[in-house]
Amino acid sequence: MARFCLRLVLLLAVSLTCAGFAIACIGAAGVSTLVTARRGAVATDEPRCSAIGVDVLREGGNAVDAAVASTLCVGVLQAHSSGIGGGGFMLVRPPGRARPVLIDFRETAGSAATEDMFIDDIKLAQIGGLAVGVPGEIAGLHSAHQRFGKLPWHRLFEPSIELARGGFALSNLVHGQLLTMEQHILRSPGFNTTYSDGHGHLLKPGDIVRRPELADTLEDIARNGPKAFYQGRIAASLVKTVQSNGGILTVQDFGNYAAVDRKPLESYYHGRKVISGSPPTSGSVLLSMLNVIEGYTMAMDGPTAVNYHRIVEAMKHGAAQRTLLGDPSYVDVFGNVSRHISKEFASQIRANISDSRTFNVSHYAPEYDILNNHGTTHLSVLDKDDMAVALTSTVNLEFGARIMDPATGIILNDEMDDFSTTNKTNGFGLRPSPHNKIVPGKRPISSTSATIVEHNGRVELVVGGSGGSRILTAVLQVIVNVLDFGMRLDYAIDRPRLHHQLLPHQLSVDPLFPASLTHALASFGHVIAPLKHGSSVVQAVHKLTDGTMHAVSDARKHGIAAGY
Repeated sequence: MARFCLRLVLLLAVSLTCAGFAIACIGAAGVSTLVTARRGAVATDEPRCSAIGVDVLREGGNAVDAAVASTLCVGVLQAHSSGIGGGGFMLVRPPGRARPVLIDFRETAGSAATEDMFIDDIKLAQIGGLAVGVPGEIAGLHSAHQRFGKLPWHRLFEPSIELARGGFALSNLVHGQLLTMEQHILRSPGFNTTYSDGHGHLLKPGDIVRRPELADTLEDIARNGPKAFYQGRIAASLVKTVQSNGGILTVQDFGNYAAVDRKPLESYYHGRKVISGSPPTSGSVLLSMLNVIEGYTMAMDGPTAVNYHRIVEAMKHGAAQRTLLGDPSYVDVFGNVSRHISKEFASQIRANISDSRTFNVSHYAPEYDILNNHGTTHLSVLDKDDMAVALTSTVNLEFGARIMDPATGIILNDEMDDFSTTNKTNGFGLRPSPHNKIVPGKRPISSTSATIVEHNGRVELVVGGSGGSRILTAVLQVIVNVLDFGMRLDYAIDRPRLHHQLLPHQLSVDPLFPASLTHALASFGHVIAPLKHGSSVVQAVHKLTDGTMHAVSDARKHGIAAGY
């Protein structure tokens, strides 16, 4: 089976150069590929990882099995965005009447962390050992697999082990990220032997990347479970590397880590149940924005300038709410959350939205500064039994803290950058949110908004995205495009997007957005700024009323979904 998987991923690797499947060339050209399936579908950032997930489904695995295998694969192939040195969230909707669960495997602050540890130099929260939080991905994947998985744990690691050991073609996407930090890659232990040719030059797209140390690490975890990661050789090696780069994590910090179950949030949108993450995710903000939009006749009027203006106003109100979130184990946030996701609160917001103009920042009553963190990979899975998984994982900024442990091949996160550091007020007089301040063992808030939509008790849409604070607005627009504007899933995802996060007080507009609508939005008083076309990426699966599944991976990141 493993040999078959490797042949498949190598074939897909060839297609990435547009010398193979035409389907990949379409994705590379900026138009997402619509994959049609009947029994199961997987949408990831990486075509080879989508194929691995579907192979798991074909073999009798379920959506959780496919999510685990695909997530491990993305961490090997797209190491700039995710990996077992990071963390994230998995929203699982089991089949039947079982309750959904949010598995929180977000990174945690070390036991020696302090509230003001970055007050003199915020760059230390982004690069170097101090930036590293205790990784949670392995604990989260194992927690999900223990309760829901069907295939053996080690089977889900096999494709990624073969890729890491046997080698894989470097994609244009990862090569582009390597170029942005070329000198660091060529000088830094682990990076320089992985991504260079041995003669002082970066590998080029199509060159073969091998990660034998990571293969050994994955084999150890496949055989021995999460204890192999959080105890013994791997943990000791990671702690040594973190501390040698100025960090404070200890082997006790690793040994004390555990994934946490959280109760997802639920609301209704035009009669459909919408399930999203509770804090420390930003699912409550997504539900609040949907509640506001639900009160308008979006479906009847279509994608008009006024409707886009209303969507933007909902975004601005949502951004103000987000700074009141935090890790619920340390901050009482559910009073605010319950209020924000109520229909009554949405009615109050709509009463403060004008259909003819926008307002200044104070109108939206933000209490604290708006964070701009980075959720960097998402996958959506739906299987034949109606089990759905929406999983977002990250190492935060590109290549995390820019540290690779040479002995294990693990690239470490810089998730400490997602906490609020007490410092000066910003230009609007707002201070960083105290709800998100650094505390030992605490998890920073996240922009992730993995979401599952049910219609008449069956899964209709599985969706989520990557792109930091732009995740929320991208996922919102895809949901509205599908459920209100009636767009087919590939059109809904490819549609140029808008983004507003209140601070800075400007409306970012994709350059491909219709110019007439952009001019109309400017006439409402919105200050228009450019939005990079690939700044947010969405992966989704949509189940139609006849049972057909449409799966799409956003072409902005050259993703291609898979199904059968």
